[in-house]
Amino acid sequence: MVSHESALDLHGLSDVIPEVVHLTVPRSKRYRPTSVGVAIHTSTRSLGAEDLTVMDGIRVTTAARSIIDSAEAGTAPEQLIAAVNQALERGMTTEQKLLGAARSSGGRVARLIQQAIEQARAP
Repeated sequence: MVSHESALDLHGLSDVIPEVVHLTVPRSKRYRPTSVGVAIHTSTRSLGAEDLTVMDGIRVTTAARSIIDSAEAGTAPEQLIAAVNQALERGMTTEQKLLGAARSSGGRVARLIQQAIEQARAP
């Protein structure tokens, strides 16, 4: 499924321009990119129905999951702040969903997401 910065782009969150198409597959699968410009990510966290949406027939991670995945992958903080702000403004996710997912990802991601939420709240 489309994930990370590629999913942010499809959702219209931030103005990130992915250098490659990011796809996430279960860790149990062994995939090799079949073409240049594709980044395959594996995930030990389950990809449940709450993490998925379909856009124009393409499976894409939800806004919240896309933000968390991008934070884990090192997307620039200013892009994450913009994505969080836009996702919250558009009702695509909630602060609680973002914070819950961020906590399960670890301290660095949780801090980034908390800072992004605080900046999104600022006037």
